[in-house]
Amino acid sequence: MRILRTLLLLSAMCGLLAACGTASKEKWGLAKSAPNEYMVAPRAPLSLPPEYDLLPVGVENYYQNNDDADLSEADQGLLDKISKSGSK
Repeated sequence: MRILRTLLLLSAMCGLLAACGTASKEKWGLAKSAPNEYMVAPRAPLSLPPEYDLLPVGVENYYQNNDDADLSEADQGLLDKISKSGSK
């Protein structure tokens, strides 16, 4: 008898919960509201700054005027690749 009463109570609670409106379900966290697609503001496209290819002051002379005598072969090769890619 006690199990039957518990099952009836649970089914009644489920029925009441199903009868609730969407506002109550959203309040309890059972339903989610979809975003309004007409309220979304469009973003401007990404763009590059006008001086994107310019190097900071002093960087272009660093690789040419720096004493490379104490560098290893790997470091020297890296500096050669950097100077070649910078001159394109």
